[in-house]
Amino acid sequence: MSAQGDLFARFGEVWVTGKVDAVDELLPADIAYHLPPFSDMDREAVKQFIARFHQAFPDFGLTIHEEILDGDRTAHRWTCRGTFTGESPLLPSAPTGRGTEATGTHITHWRDGHPVEMWHNGDWLGWLQKAGVVPPLS
Repeated sequence: MSAQGDLFARFGEVWVTGKVDAVDELLPADIAYHLPPFSDMDREAVKQFIARFHQAFPDFGLTIHEEILDGDRTAHRWTCRGTFTGESPLLPSAPTGRGTEATGTHITHWRDGHPVEMWHNGDWLGWLQKAGVVPPLS
């Protein structure tokens, strides 16, 4: 795994553990973090989002399947899973106790070995449907 992949794996551990203080070591304060359908975020907003997300899914797990390097860009494809067992201001409903799973990718732009922009694209609709927050489409 590359140095960028090592940093990305450490960032993934933050999502798994909810220990958001480590983000200060991993991302610059002015990171441009894009997480559709949510608003763009800087480092502090990323930390707040992860903490709130981890409140709802405290058993969150992540598997990184592959890394693609292309100059100052990387892509990581992953699968995540969790159970909606905790209250969080991110979600408009009470915990359902249902497990969920989704796939996604992170595309990261790097400068001097540090991430400067990240695109976090995941199957949010499927995640929320399986968690029982959003009804399935018919």
